[in-house]
Amino acid sequence: MGYTNVSHYPGGLTEWLAHEPQQAAVQPMRLHNAEPVAEAAIARPRHAWSTAFVNALADRSVEQLFRLWLEIVIGCGLAYWLLATMWPSFALMTSGGPVPQGLRGLWPALYFSAVTATSIGYGDIVPTGASRVLAVGEGIAGLILFGCVVSKFVSRRQEELIGQIHRIAFEDRLGRVRTNLLLVRTELQATARLCEGRDIPPPEAVARVESAAMVFVGELHAVHDLLYRPQETPEEAVLEAILAGLASVFREFNELLSCVQAQRSERPPALSASVNTMSRLAREICGDCVPRQFAPALRTWMDQIQRMAAEVEQI
Repeated sequence: MGYTNVSHYPGGLTEWLAHEPQQAAVQPMRLHNAEPVAEAAIARPRHAWSTAFVNALADRSVEQLFRLWLEIVIGCGLAYWLLATMWPSFALMTSGGPVPQGLRGLWPALYFSAVTATSIGYGDIVPTGASRVLAVGEGIAGLILFGCVVSKFVSRRQEELIGQIHRIAFEDRLGRVRTNLLLVRTELQATARLCEGRDIPPPEAVARVESAAMVFVGELHAVHDLLYRPQETPEEAVLEAILAGLASVFREFNELLSCVQAQRSERPPALSASVNTMSRLAREICGDCVPRQFAPALRTWMDQIQRMAAEVEQI
């Protein structure tokens, strides 16, 4: 930490603070404030250009990268051709000597540029002199661009696989919502049979109502997210079946609350919290509330769910 005489204090930091109060007060301020700021100021510019370069290539499409590669091939080919025209001994060489000058040397220059950019390197044409530096730079640029193109293809395939996984997960989620709504409805009907012919509902019935209400609130959250924050939009037939299931559960729940005589003052805290939550969520499910436009049949189901939620609050 910058202290060279720490070993002089066998008592450790306590003894050092007792003997060096001024140094202890000054040194930590220098270490914790000055040095990290200086290191951060040096480290940020060091990697800024590389980050900007990588981001610039990552933002380009495959077509743009391929066009850039062609521009590099053509540009470097023209550069080789000009060097061969002006300084034949410092440009491109073949087994028979320098490449031809004039228009006859344009094709060999473009051919060598393409071979260099793809890193094939047949060896029938080799650079000499200043053209070697250009050939090395072109080879590096070609490797980078081809790597970016390959990564784009791999990323595209990964995106397709991820999309398929999301679609399968979304369909499974919709299936679980419909199944759970059916189970909740079945549970509510079975609980209502326990209350038949009794003035006072058994404790078992109230407990089952609490459990069913908690499950129903979870599924209501899922339907609310489908309408307000949809990652994918379900088909209208599937959504209509889910909304019909919601309405059916609300109807059974209203009848069961009346059956067990669970008035506001008599409801257990867990049941009251579930009822308040389902009422709040259902109030936001209506044809004019949701951000998307749905078919008239779906809007009718939404309005019906909102009315039943208002009835739950009044019980």
